[in-house]
Amino acid sequence: MRCLGYLGTIWRGGIIVLSLFVFAETTSLYAQKLSPDEIIARHIASIGNADLISRSKRLMAIGSSEFVRHRPEQHVPGRAVLASDGSDMAFFSTFDSTDYPMERIGLFNDKVNIPTVKMGSRSPLGGFLKSWDKTLDGRIFGGVILSTWRFLSSSTLPGKFETEGKKKIGDREVWVLSYTPKAGLTGGSTIKLFFDAGNFQHVRTVYRQKEAENAFGGTSNTVGATKDTLNSWNSGMANNDFTLTEDYSDIRGDIGLALPHEYSITLVVDGHTGTTEFTWNFAIQEYRLIKQFPGDFFTFKGASAG
Repeated sequence: MRCLGYLGTIWRGGIIVLSLFVFAETTSLYAQKLSPDEIIARHIASIGNADLISRSKRLMAIGSSEFVRHRPEQHVPGRAVLASDGSDMAFFSTFDSTDYPMERIGLFNDKVNIPTVKMGSRSPLGGFLKSWDKTLDGRIFGGVILSTWRFLSSSTLPGKFETEGKKKIGDREVWVLSYTPKAGLTGGSTIKLFFDAGNFQHVRTVYRQKEAENAFGGTSNTVGATKDTLNSWNSGMANNDFTLTEDYSDIRGDIGLALPHEYSITLVVDGHTGTTEFTWNFAIQEYRLIKQFPGDFFTFKGASAG
């Protein structure tokens, strides 16, 4: 009996030691810092089959849009089309507003094209992207909704990625990559991309800009604005700090690929006069593979790029 008791003690002890070993190994793997290349490779795999991705360059996302101006709260509905062919992209949204009838954002032949909205002015979103065109040049803006998403390209694009480790977005654990364009960033400015730690889907990008690099001339406060308030907004934008956040959710199968069906852009402007916030919400109802875009589709013909 003593022998059996002794063997039982050894057995239980062995289980404890083995459990501790497995726990230590699991913890070690869990805590392992993945390289940017590893995170990007797993992200691409999360989208779908590589062959299908390569055959889905001419892509169009169609759905509803909404512009929200906070404090005072104002919601303006509309429609949106986001189109891309792997090289060029066109982001087009209409809004039910005389002051802000539409938003057009393009990357054509590697050149940023953002026409003015009204009275020679751009919206806060257009002004930010025009001033900080690294968001478009780096082929980061719009994420996997657009086939211009830089990780889908077979060519090496300039810029550097670094792993910052894991963080939390609410209850979701994510890997964070910081991105530095070839030309660098001004002091205090950052671009960070967030990938779900479980399935490696891209869920967020945050751009922080300490102040306008090229000034925000021609930017308007849009909805409800008069010419005087437009001029006031124009003169004040360059003295503020900006945070633009893109959130991607409801990622599910469409045309054989895992693509976001909910997309939001939030721009927060912090300045000496206080904080102003704008949001653009998009509910993508359909993705389409386009056989061939018209020859002048990626041009915004007749629009002033300013």
